[in-house]
Amino acid sequence: MRAERKEREFNLRRAAILQEAEKIFSAKSYHDVTVAEIANASGFAIGSLYQFFESKEHLYTTMISEKLDLMYAGIRAEVNSVKDVLAKIARLVEAHLMFIENNTDFCRIFLRGENDALSEMMTSLREKLIDDYFNHIAFVEGILKTGIKNGLLRSLPAHAVGSALIHLIRSAASEWMLRPSGEALLAKKDFILDIFFNGVKKHD
Repeated sequence: MRAERKEREFNLRRAAILQEAEKIFSAKSYHDVTVAEIANASGFAIGSLYQFFESKEHLYTTMISEKLDLMYAGIRAEVNSVKDVLAKIARLVEAHLMFIENNTDFCRIFLRGENDALSEMMTSLREKLIDDYFNHIAFVEGILKTGIKNGLLRSLPAHAVGSALIHLIRSAASEWMLRPSGEALLAKKDFILDIFFNGVKKHD
């Protein structure tokens, strides 16, 4: 019982550090952030923070990796909760947009597009990000192939179409973060689906 309580407290403190680190890294470049700054924002002494993460790089890579794992798992769970192919595509777009809207600080780190550290830890993170991205595209590709097989979608290269859909979502999200309008990001869902399903050419 005592061990369970200690583990629960440890996980809560660890989560608090990651949450504050996310806010700080979204506002400043990686190299401008200090461990002391994160510790202070989290309410910990620097020595206490090192009980959870051995370095700034370890904290940063853990923050990115764990949050993206949650994102991909959450999106797939949402998509798998419906059976119809077209409903799966709609749920995919919705889940992506909702994650971005609910985790704007985290997504701003990627929007800034910096990560030039060449350490082994950072290289390992980049490799994981690439692998996870293509695994996610493969997941989307599987949905599209089913739609093509069932005659619901045109017979186009599923991988390329899946990548195009993800880029439509990213484009809408990037503009939403760069030029805030007060409108919910989820409001872009219908537009993305319309472009994806119907294109821009006027049909007679």
